[in-house]
Amino acid sequence: MSARLVSIATATPEGTLAREEWTRLAPRIVPDDVPRAVIERLAERSGIDVRGCAATPPGGPCFYPDADAPGSGAANPGTSERMRLWRDAGFPMALRAATAAIERAGIPATAFTHCITASCTGYESPGIDAHLVERLGLARSCRRLNIGHMGCHAAVNALACARDAVLANPAACVLVTCTEVSSAHFHRSARMDRLVADTIFADGCASAVVAGAAHRGPGHEIAAVHTVLIPETADEMRWTVGNHGFEMTLGARVPDILRREVGPWVQQALGSQGLRTDEVGGWAIHPGGPRVIDAVCEALSLAPGSDVHSRAVLREHGNMSSATLLFILERMRAAGVPGPWVGLAFGPGLVGELVLVRPSPTGHVPRDGPPDAR
Repeated sequence: MSARLVSIATATPEGTLAREEWTRLAPRIVPDDVPRAVIERLAERSGIDVRGCAATPPGGPCFYPDADAPGSGAANPGTSERMRLWRDAGFPMALRAATAAIERAGIPATAFTHCITASCTGYESPGIDAHLVERLGLARSCRRLNIGHMGCHAAVNALACARDAVLANPAACVLVTCTEVSSAHFHRSARMDRLVADTIFADGCASAVVAGAAHRGPGHEIAAVHTVLIPETADEMRWTVGNHGFEMTLGARVPDILRREVGPWVQQALGSQGLRTDEVGGWAIHPGGPRVIDAVCEALSLAPGSDVHSRAVLREHGNMSSATLLFILERMRAAGVPGPWVGLAFGPGLVGELVLVRPSPTGHVPRDGPPDAR
């Protein structure tokens, strides 16, 4: 009995936002009394060169127009407008990523028994799950599950649900799709945590196919998942719905909390699987920002270079919330990183999520091709 991670594919919006472009766009969005030097300093420290941004389509109007006057609110669209941007950008990304993941898996669309979607940047019903069933030709009896508003660690929750489904029924085959349009939630705020959020969050989508033993073929095994809710940290990270989009609260203590808490938790989780940290071949650390990666590496005393794929995804794509961890795993698979792998992600709660991925029991580990299947 095993749950195999058969394939991963990713997609990004047509619009991109390079670091220097963000420093030119930010004055449209942030209040006039925020010094440009602050914007530039945050961008420089973000570790991001370019990120997907549906709010800035090539050749099209920016979603955030120039404000006519200070405080006019012209750059602060309402939540309904932001949800339209999420739909218009998210549905096509999800279809591209899911199509590529199914093609790479080599499993007929009609064989899928479950469709699991995750997003914390938008909602609509019928949503991405129904859209994929319709457009991909999945069985209309396909069980659908939407994981909403869990934040950056939702991919692990989605993989955990997929694993449960195939362990319960070896004939099951699950499509997992994480879709985020963070640029729908840029905020006109001088609060430092929201300036940071505007600087690091990005748009992207990742799909994965998880199959049971009845579907023969290559793949990595999703060996285990572990979670921890860190006590008395609920105020350190929040993601709530406001009148002008979703509103992020980021505590300055988050890296320090992770530095203190991650080591004992991960060591216990790996120990339950008969592993030590120095036996892990690849680490996929969700890049909540450079300081988060630093904190995790220090907490686990990881060897230099263990964070290379996490930092590369941050540099080339930004923090795409739930989609990001799958981007990193896809990159590791394409690079032939030896297993086992550990994926770590953190989100509101504070909650940590861990997924342990082992090489295929058959010894056949696929390489999915180049990252970012646009």
